[in-house]
Amino acid sequence: MRPSLAGLDRRQAIERLTALWALNEAGLGGLIHALRVPFTGILVGSTAVVLMTLLAFFAERPARELLKATVVVLLVKAAASPHTPLPAYVAVAFQGVAAALVFGGVRSIRLGGLLLGLLALWQGAAQKLLTMTILYGKSLWEAVDAVGHWLLDKLGAAEGGPTPTGWFLFFYLGYYTLAGLATGWLAGSIPAEIARELERPPPAEEPVTEVVPPLPSGGRKRWWRRTPFKTGVVLGLLLLVLVWRQPGGAGWAKGLRVFARAGAVIGLWMLVARPLGAALLRRFRRREEPVYGREVARTLEELPALRRQAVAAWRHGRRVKGPRRWRRFLVELIVRALSGVDKEDTV
Repeated sequence: MRPSLAGLDRRQAIERLTALWALNEAGLGGLIHALRVPFTGILVGSTAVVLMTLLAFFAERPARELLKATVVVLLVKAAASPHTPLPAYVAVAFQGVAAALVFGGVRSIRLGGLLLGLLALWQGAAQKLLTMTILYGKSLWEAVDAVGHWLLDKLGAAEGGPTPTGWFLFFYLGYYTLAGLATGWLAGSIPAEIARELERPPPAEEPVTEVVPPLPSGGRKRWWRRTPFKTGVVLGLLLLVLVWRQPGGAGWAKGLRVFARAGAVIGLWMLVARPLGAALLRRFRRREEPVYGREVARTLEELPALRRQAVAAWRHGRRVKGPRRWRRFLVELIVRALSGVDKEDTV
């Protein structure tokens, strides 16, 4: 049974939640990183699931509203963070379409949230594994096996059972599965908590003198966080493992083939896939902006106020420790957005 939200404008609630989702995709990751919140990637993905579940909760036709919100979020993301890599757009589109399919066929908010949490987190894990496999080939997994067997031998572990690669995938996917289950449970339970909070007086305002961190442009990552550096580190480690496994010319030859493969994949991505994806994104924007232009403009106007509310909500919950602080922050931010707390005086 859904909790009562009598007196709340559901259309306005959908618009505010769409704006929060856009903030999550276009800048909340950078904002919570500036606030020193750990596990930024998982939290951004989990927050998107919670917001999509709330959109389905408020909408009379969840599938239609979720698809519309997905288009608006993609357009806002392109406008607010123009340097965002293309895989990020793919992830948002996948999550939005998955949410529309799930809530278009599942009436239970709790069950739908659980399914969406698993799908969204699995998608993030699968995208990373697929990218690594395409870029480095089977040599990456051979290296993982070689190092794993060496460690097992040093520890005196018996042979047999799953390979080190199998254990790595088990724990890696298990981690994302647990995160997906936790996210789905939160997404399914949070509408009732939001309903209770909306019946209480608005949260107390606390003046904040610090400057709110600006939205990241997407093109100013520190050098050690950029893809070329991380790719070079992995390639260097792969070369060391290959030479260690096959001393002499054979190891170097295999290592050079790995380098050549990675170079070819990066070249194809830079020269073919990325320009093609950028062209498709521009075409998508030209086609959809005339239809959703007003929604996008309103959302962009709301982003600065929502970011101030996010800072105020995070600092207001500073007495809550551990993972509960993120839940407290998320609930208060959503309540602030839905109840129309004074945007200019929030911080």
